[in-house]
Amino acid sequence: MISRISVCLEIGPEATGAFAPEYPGCWVYGKNEKDALRQIKANVVEWFDWMKSHGESVPDIGDNVEVEVAEMLRVDYDPSEAGKPEPLFWSEVAPITREDIDKTVRLMKYSRSDLMATITDITDDCLDWKPPVKLRTVRDCLVHIAQVELWYINRLNTDLPEELPENPTELLDYSRSVVLRQLQNLPESKMKGVFQPRKYQSPVCNLWTARKVLRRIVDHERLHTRDIRRVLELARD
Repeated sequence: MISRISVCLEIGPEATGAFAPEYPGCWVYGKNEKDALRQIKANVVEWFDWMKSHGESVPDIGDNVEVEVAEMLRVDYDPSEAGKPEPLFWSEVAPITREDIDKTVRLMKYSRSDLMATITDITDDCLDWKPPVKLRTVRDCLVHIAQVELWYINRLNTDLPEELPENPTELLDYSRSVVLRQLQNLPESKMKGVFQPRKYQSPVCNLWTARKVLRRIVDHERLHTRDIRRVLELARD
């Protein structure tokens, strides 16, 4: 039996981003549209294995996956660049439910467990080793994960703390506790509709929804956990 997966594409002149809206944590970048579709297909298969590894009951899809482009945006920037715009897709407009939040919290727990297992017993030298490719140091990546998670929840115009811990692992724990508290107490008024954040506005796309925030929180940590693994592999070579 073939599993058909809907994906969204963000096509730039130098790279293409792809994600699967129904499977938070499936977010990849390719050199072009064809490469991104190839990667997202493999990423979806890996996502089901990831769910199983954390005790979730999901179908066994094997390699019988076909990806179908549900939405496509052509942009004039590089989607893979840090700090690039965050466009709003139609698939992210629908209101969320408490069940969506509960699912996201579970996935956040899984992705954080994977991240911490990746950096177990890491030395300071390795934490600050500068890779010879276009990647952050592990320390910078950890700080980035924590700060962006706070930034995402702020897209719904929630209040954020002014002072943050400097130690990267303490910052990860602190930002996660803030975001979980915000999600678990999210009022229904913020679970629907489109928001224009008051702080840190984007001049290109300043439109956000709760569904967009939930997906990107999971996507972002999984994406950068892969980056950290790559940096650690390079450091060992």
